Amino acid sequence: MKNFRRLKKIILTALWCSSLLVFVFLFSLGRNKWKATAFCSHCARFWARGMARILNMKITVCGDPSSAAGKLVLSNHLGYLDIIAEGTLFPLRFAPKAEMRKWPFFGPLVAVSRPVWIDRKNRIRAAQTAGEIADTLKNDLSMLVYPEGTSTDGKNGLLPFKSTAFESVLNTDVSMLPVLVTHKESPEGSFDPAWYGDISFLPHVWGVLGLKEIHTCVYIMQVEDHLPGEDRKSLASRMHDLMDGEYRRIRALSRS
Repeated sequence: MKNFRRLKKIILTALWCSSLLVFVFLFSLGRNKWKATAFCSHCARFWARGMARILNMKITVCGDPSSAAGKLVLSNHLGYLDIIAEGTLFPLRFAPKAEMRKWPFFGPLVAVSRPVWIDRKNRIRAAQTAGEIADTLKNDLSMLVYPEGTSTDGKNGLLPFKSTAFESVLNTDVSMLPVLVTHKESPEGSFDPAWYGDISFLPHVWGVLGLKEIHTCVYIMQVEDHLPGEDRKSLASRMHDLMDGEYRRIRALSRS
């Protein structure tokens, strides 16, 4: 039964993604950079909603998704399912790790969405990344970043935030929208939907495809602004403490 479920999802995913790739390519031709990027952000939401349906993700939302417009969206990171869950809620431009470019199938798929590639090993590229994020926000598009810099199992709170993305909101009127994601462990063999650490990618995807359903909660917090005189490191630290405290409160409630 599980293998039949997997086969069905693989076929549907291939058909859905390939058809959407062709659609995005054809309809973004001839548009200027920012019109094409805005178009792709709406297509990304369309793609995410289709993927959530294929994977049978049951997404519960607490908060107002409309508050994301033109904001720097900050999120904890539990793996690739976060992108699908958050992508269903609002049009977004993503900021994935540069290594994703080399992933088979997923790399080209993400590239079509015109993301801002994050390369923290290259200082020059890091500065360019902050500029690209700032330009995205100036054009009233929402930018999703995972400031932890990697995914975790989420069981010990949030990792300290990298500060690069926070440079983009300093000395501007751009606000930040903190978002927290949780995935409920499946009762089917206690499979953890989070993908983190040294867990191999393809075996984990195989496990996800075998799940009957995935329960995800997205908590949208209040919009936050930077404080006068705040630099990017102090801003990153303050937002980390705010989000980490709320995340721990949510997890404590879910266990009680």
